[in-house]
Amino acid sequence: MRWRLDGAAEALRSPIPWVALSAALALTVAGWIALERSRHEDARSQFERRTETAEAAIRSRMVAYEQILRSASAHLASSSLVSGAEFRDFIARLQLDERFPGIQAIGYALRNKTSEGETFALVFNEPLTGHNARMIGMDLAQDPVRVKAMQRARDTADVSTSAKIVLAGDAFRGSQAQQPGFQMFVPVFRKDARTLSLAERDGELGGYIVGSFRMHDLMRGILDEGVLQVLDMRVFDAADTRADSELIDTRNAWRATPSQRTPTFARQVGFQMPGRMWTIQFVSRPEFDANLEAERPWGVLAAGIFASVVLFLLTIELVAAWNRAHQLSMRDPLTGLYNRRYLEETMGRELPRAKRAGENVGVIVIDIDHFKMLNDTYGHDAGDYVLERTGEVLRAATRNSDIACRFGGEEFAIILPGATLLVARNRAEAIRAALDSLKIEFDGHDLGHVTVSCGVASIPPHGQDWAFAMQQADKALYTAKQAGRNKVVAAVDD
Repeated sequence: MRWRLDGAAEALRSPIPWVALSAALALTVAGWIALERSRHEDARSQFERRTETAEAAIRSRMVAYEQILRSASAHLASSSLVSGAEFRDFIARLQLDERFPGIQAIGYALRNKTSEGETFALVFNEPLTGHNARMIGMDLAQDPVRVKAMQRARDTADVSTSAKIVLAGDAFRGSQAQQPGFQMFVPVFRKDARTLSLAERDGELGGYIVGSFRMHDLMRGILDEGVLQVLDMRVFDAADTRADSELIDTRNAWRATPSQRTPTFARQVGFQMPGRMWTIQFVSRPEFDANLEAERPWGVLAAGIFASVVLFLLTIELVAAWNRAHQLSMRDPLTGLYNRRYLEETMGRELPRAKRAGENVGVIVIDIDHFKMLNDTYGHDAGDYVLERTGEVLRAATRNSDIACRFGGEEFAIILPGATLLVARNRAEAIRAALDSLKIEFDGHDLGHVTVSCGVASIPPHGQDWAFAMQQADKALYTAKQAGRNKVVAAVDD
């Protein structure tokens, strides 16, 4: 367990697991953001489709109302005298309640000139019930807002919409009895308006067909519940959005407790009415926004984070396994010392460092004396045991910066960074003496003392290369063996 923890700690010092974790988390977050953006755009598209549906429905209904008012004007203009019963029957045949809900009344304001001026009194107002009946006789000329719309209708010989007015009436579908609204006026001329000049139209004007619309009732009759589940809207009787020009805010018109949260989506359009320009602001409903928020793919994000952590842990294990494999490939399995491959890789880094620092690098080559005889006498297991004990001595005799290696067989090498030839020779002598004093027993047999021959060399800061230094150390080792073994010989005497 300890080696696994050490391996994991070493792997954590590598950038590879962190790069894998960062990349996985980045991909997870990027994918989640892309999914969120796609979901958000789908919701926006749905919202905009509903706003277009609502806008088209309002436009279609208002065009239909214009045609109804024009037909009523044509009906009156074509008859020299129309009674109240005839007008009532004409309006009843239009089936407004069933086909065009939302209009409060269609009436006729008759023009009457007196010495004091002129009046436009309502003589018909259908359906003639409730507040509509009480409106009979009302002089529309007393209201400047209505007068301005009527004059525009007369001059253009077409439908004209009034500015915002307050219309009283009976409560409709739970809405207020008094509501903001507007009226549409269509002039009724005694002659064909197409043959009349602008100056002649006033003389031939008999009155106006008047359509009265209360905004809450009108929009209830136009917008279906599917649209209202997605959006709310505010309608302004102006090209801007001044509070005093607001005709309706559906957030307040039909709901007891309007939401105060900022809507996620909004869209504003200009809406052309006859003689007026409305502004319609569409905003997403709180329920629609809440559903969008609730459906966020948190599970996808959590799964991605979990997968990233799993990948991180797997990468740590892989790096630790790679490190262990690398370490095994660099170490001698019997003695635990580094092997020749590690030594060659390390010296490729150590020599340039020593040259930059202006330091020598000491080299000791060690060979166990009479090792073949020991193997032949006591067996290879005994030989392996001697190699293990030799490795223990070498590890104990080296510093952290030193590199102790087994070249193969009974041959070893020690690299001493910063060591001069004299220092390296003294260290070699200490190692020789430590091994010579070691008494080894194996499997009940006294193997005696282990002696070694050592060749020593030192690479000066700007001297020969690594291969030359090893050659010098090997020559010194050969000399030590020729001199009777159990000796230390330096390549060059100080």
